[in-house]
Amino acid sequence: MDRQDMFAEKNLVKIIGISGCRAPSNLKQLLSGCVAICSSSRLKEALATEIKALDPQPAIIPITPLGDMFEGLEKHLEKGHCAVFASGDPMFFGIGKRLIKRFGPERVQIFPALSAMQLACARLGLCWDDAQVLSLHGRRDETIYPLMLSSPKSIIFTDGRNSPDVICKKLMELLHGAGDKEATSSIIVHVAEELECPGERIRSMDLLQASLETFSPLNIMILEVKDADLLPSKGIGLNEQEIYHLRGMITKDEIRAVTLHRLRIAPGQVLWDIGAGSGSVGLEAARLYPDLTCYAIEMDRQQQGVIRQNIEKFRLFNLIPIKGVAPDVLIGLPPPNRVFVGGSRGRLEEIIGYCARAILPGGIIVVNAILEKTSQDAPSFMEHAGLEVDMIHVSVTRDGKRHRTHLNPITIIRGMKKGVTG
Repeated sequence: MDRQDMFAEKNLVKIIGISGCRAPSNLKQLLSGCVAICSSSRLKEALATEIKALDPQPAIIPITPLGDMFEGLEKHLEKGHCAVFASGDPMFFGIGKRLIKRFGPERVQIFPALSAMQLACARLGLCWDDAQVLSLHGRRDETIYPLMLSSPKSIIFTDGRNSPDVICKKLMELLHGAGDKEATSSIIVHVAEELECPGERIRSMDLLQASLETFSPLNIMILEVKDADLLPSKGIGLNEQEIYHLRGMITKDEIRAVTLHRLRIAPGQVLWDIGAGSGSVGLEAARLYPDLTCYAIEMDRQQQGVIRQNIEKFRLFNLIPIKGVAPDVLIGLPPPNRVFVGGSRGRLEEIIGYCARAILPGGIIVVNAILEKTSQDAPSFMEHAGLEVDMIHVSVTRDGKRHRTHLNPITIIRGMKKGVTG
């Protein structure tokens, strides 16, 4: 059975994409046989003339709250087809995914329009095949902001809470926090407002100017980082000489590599680097995945300064220094997927206990131990906290042209929280 035959046997949910305020030319045909229309108040108002011309008049179901909309759709689908108005392309950060999940692909037909992203890039003469696309719809955390500074071009779907001016203020805070107050003039902000509507407006400005403007809620934002030197260093494999550190106080290259392997870092995670020192472990993790957020916890003022130097050197705005003593300073941070403990100031049991409670299901805690006492205590503390524990012992010998160097052996203890891997 082909898809047309499959659609012909059922009452359907027709998702109809609307570009701005412009009705598709075949809207009347698409709405034929529809007993109900789900729509936002904006699209209902924009298409009021077309809706009034329908005979018989369909029921109008508000698109939010979603639970009520789904119930309304199920009720009306018993009588005939139903339509859902969606902005642009419903399958691009739109409602299409939710409707297909609820009703199944055999009951959902999609009629896309041009997305706001396509329209904005066309107006500005920008290609979008080389851009990263980010959506802030409904986000309540701030881990996405550093990601905007990781690519030469970012297309951002904003919402009422995360408007372009708010986003630009957050980005300026990140830049200033890393000691870079000049970069704001090298970042261009394009904002396309009310596309395909009577109030359409396209503006381009620098970061500072955009932070002082107000914008229509119906907008899409494009961020261009013009200076390649502002983009973060990416990858893995820094050596000790490249990373700022004090008096040799740094996790050695080989140990850092094994530690990252034991942590099993993945994109989009939150890492707590406790007793961060120079921040080398978090630094490598942040370079590896620009959408990872690492909080480098360090109480020493000098070491905090070193961490900030490394952030500025490698342009790693997803590495966030936190001054204070763990576990006290951990309260209020986003829950982690991964925790690395490089130093504990004698509070290892408290730190492991707190982190075991705070970490997400499937999370991993890694402790590097030089002292025999730490290698004995850490597994016991982890087991008591309900974690599954394994350990490895790592010794490194470096052969130079004239001499051989033996590094201090390290025990790496890993505790894993049960659940779906976070």
